[in-house]
Amino acid sequence: MPVTATTTTLVTTTTISTSTPTTNTATPIQCKNNGFPQNQVCLCPDDYSGTLCEIPNFCANGTFETFTFPKTVFGQFSYSAQRCEAQTPNAGLPKATAQCLNGTFDKLQRLQCSLTLELINVNLSSASQADTQLLASNAQILTSVPSQLTAQNISVAAQIASRLLSTSSITEDVKLAAVTTVSQLLNASDSQFSTTTVNSTNNLTQTLQNFSRSSGNVGLQLVQPNLAIQSLKLNTNGPTVVQFTAVKGLSDTFLPNRINVSQNPDSQNLFPVDVQMSIKIGDTTGSQNKPNVDTVGFVLYNNDQFFESEAFKSSLGTKRRVISGNLGVENVSVTVRFNINNTIQFNSNQEENPPSMSIQDFACVFWDYKLGDWSTEGCIKVPTPFNSSNLSASLACRCDHTTNFAVLMRFSTNYKYSEALGVISIIGCALSVAGLVITVLFQILTRNSRGLSPTLLMVSICVSMTIFYLLFIFGINNPVQHKAASEPSQTNSIPRSDFHQEVDQGLCTAMAALLQYFLLATFTWSTLYAAHIFFVIKNAMSGPPENFNIISVITGWGFPAVIVGISLGATYRPDKPLNYRQEEFCWLAALTPNKTVDLRKPMFWGFLLPLALMIFFNIAVLFYFALITCRTNQSLNSSQVTPFRKKMLSSVSLAVVLGISWIIGYFMLLSVDPIQHNILTYAFCLCNTTQGVQIFVLFTVRTKIFKEKFSIFRKSIPSPEVSVHRMSYHLWPLREKDLPESYRSTDFDQQVMDHMDDQTDHGRPM
Repeated sequence: MPVTATTTTLVTTTTISTSTPTTNTATPIQCKNNGFPQNQVCLCPDDYSGTLCEIPNFCANGTFETFTFPKTVFGQFSYSAQRCEAQTPNAGLPKATAQCLNGTFDKLQRLQCSLTLELINVNLSSASQADTQLLASNAQILTSVPSQLTAQNISVAAQIASRLLSTSSITEDVKLAAVTTVSQLLNASDSQFSTTTVNSTNNLTQTLQNFSRSSGNVGLQLVQPNLAIQSLKLNTNGPTVVQFTAVKGLSDTFLPNRINVSQNPDSQNLFPVDVQMSIKIGDTTGSQNKPNVDTVGFVLYNNDQFFESEAFKSSLGTKRRVISGNLGVENVSVTVRFNINNTIQFNSNQEENPPSMSIQDFACVFWDYKLGDWSTEGCIKVPTPFNSSNLSASLACRCDHTTNFAVLMRFSTNYKYSEALGVISIIGCALSVAGLVITVLFQILTRNSRGLSPTLLMVSICVSMTIFYLLFIFGINNPVQHKAASEPSQTNSIPRSDFHQEVDQGLCTAMAALLQYFLLATFTWSTLYAAHIFFVIKNAMSGPPENFNIISVITGWGFPAVIVGISLGATYRPDKPLNYRQEEFCWLAALTPNKTVDLRKPMFWGFLLPLALMIFFNIAVLFYFALITCRTNQSLNSSQVTPFRKKMLSSVSLAVVLGISWIIGYFMLLSVDPIQHNILTYAFCLCNTTQGVQIFVLFTVRTKIFKEKFSIFRKSIPSPEVSVHRMSYHLWPLREKDLPESYRSTDFDQQVMDHMDDQTDHGRPM
């Protein structure tokens, strides 16, 4: 009759969380040496152990047989400060390695600086036992700097490790060197694992699985920072439960004192579990026939670098622990349960407040060597209580086979949507809209006094800026707010990525595109205004080119449309809207999902780059204008010289309409000091939300005609009278006779006209 082998796996990945683990405040435990108390136990750093983290677990830095080694944790290998010479093939790599054992360095092995991984792979075929030890140690040293490993290095080193671990007559030191090499390969750059390494890494993982329960390794424990291998001889009399447990420390690496395998455990570990797999083997039918299962082997990988998947891609830099339980039999029933912290884990170092994400869905998978990828075949999800905001989520699976198990999780960001814009933004934008509308009307009504070109340019600037302010006030906040998933789906399907994006509903993307367009249009028109000023000053007699107005209209409204079109075409997809825009605000995307800067996002090349080019041109024209207007003509008498105050005011007026204050934003993006960043943020907000008000004051309110018209309007309002002893007092002067209309628009216009007159009268070339 059939015999059932039931496997239950509990896996908890180490995570980075914004919340602090809960401690018992009633009787707090006092951890030493930077240990962290959690649930009345101390989570120790790698270099200390014990109940209170009071026992040193390292070898201090020192010299061993003329080689200098840094501080190293017990059981791990240290590499010498002495390096191979520059003229050797292995220039810059350590010359020696030694293992930290019982507080001192031991088992020194030297590197032959002329030996390469390719030569080691060739020489293994005919190597003696002593030579095999030398070659294994040299391969270990050659892979000790993971950042320098290429795809070719990884492939060859994986072949070497597979060949060493497939040999039945190797020594314990060779096994340890091979396992250390594999652990170091798991630290190599993600970009180096590709189709060129698939065959060698697949063969390596199969070799490790077989090695974990081979007859010569029963009871063996090999633990290095990224790889743990342990096996156990079973007592098969009656039902058997074998439990593999890896408990947590403060680091994300494995240590021998945190790995344990036991049969029929009778107590529960007090330490928080990092990874746990329980295998229950028993006769469920009363048959006397039992499977030939006398040894069980476990392999635990710190990440899934060796399992290069095409079906699932990581965009968040998340890690997936992979655990293998090898029974040596097929067609067994397996139940797998994962206990996984429900916050995201990043490979790269995060800031103090990492992004808040929750599990949106997951898939129970195993590595299918025939498929060469993750597969859900034979695995289903088991319904369990789920809370996406809970730090510990129970994810249960049931499979009908044993192999390399993992859970592929898809995360969604816990977005923090803004309730409303800041007070400064609302007031500034509202006042700017009112001022710009009046300025547009004023420019149109008084256009005969200044000509077509400056009126067209100023009106276009004001119109595009007004539309931008209105869109900003009413459309910057995303109207569609996505919430975290209440529970994962029951369908066990492999997600395409570890980051979940909702399908775009269109409104926020359209608003972001309009904001990008009209803000770029504002600066394009301001740049054309600067070009017009340059031509007027440079060519006082001829002025701007003949078709300048037509070119301005095509460029002013067409150039922003081209940039927006390219931005949308290159980045936007309905199923990935966050490649183009942000989620919390309807504005261009600049960061990756894990909040790191991504120069491929449209915020940089679709806005900041063209904006910077236009601002630099505007600044150059501003300096040119200031230089020309501030230059004193020696042929003029004192009464004809424009006061310096008016010259400065003219330059300020031009700076405002050219948007020079937006350069504050670039300094704000580059600032790293929090206080400086806050100051620049308030300055940026204040200056640019009130830009419309500044234009209104400098180009409308300060003009003579506006003052006259406003005075007439004010006098047309009946004056309130206050009667005292039959005498009436008017609160403002009575209306006087209207003056004929004759004015210069602003001090800025006056400066330009004065310069043209001066250049015409005196014939001075510019």
